Amino acid sequence: MGRPSNPQTRYFQRTLSDPQRMILLAAGKGNLCRGFENVLDVYQEAHNKGFRPDMPLSFLSIGLATTNNPNLE
Repeated sequence: MGRPSNPQTRYFQRTLSDPQRMILLAAGKGNLCRGFENVLDVYQEAHNKGFRPDMPLSFLSIGLATTNNPNLE
């Protein structure tokens, strides 16, 4: 792990494990930066619905949704 976290940090560098890299690549359709942004978006949505870091992941209810957006695959 790198230096201790600081709320004022603007840039951070971390070494990703292979599973972490695969998750970000999948979330960003091959783009690590976009994957990171998408993961942040998902966490923001979970937080808005009441999820907090000390809660079990089972709190999250992920279901199937339908959309009429032709841009989504």
